[in-house]
Amino acid sequence: MPPAATGRQLLDADEARVARASRDLTKIAAALVSRPMDRDLHEQMRSFLTRESEPALASWDVLLARTPDELKERISTVLTAQALQRTS
Repeated sequence: MPPAATGRQLLDADEARVARASRDLTKIAAALVSRPMDRDLHEQMRSFLTRESEPALASWDVLLARTPDELKERISTVLTAQALQRTS
């Protein structure tokens, strides 16, 4: 799936899902360090695991299955789109 050419939608659906999941999980993990017994935080973690974990893992598998040439092409495409956005 080609990336969108405008806005912050440079990533394809799998790339965006993995990036979002990684960001959300990092926030939860960091908060668990300082508030390990926070009930709301535990609920956020359960909610993530219930709703987003499996789709994110499926997208991760898609990304892992890409060949080095496919990865290079995606990097080139995204970097080119970012450069074009900066110049426009």
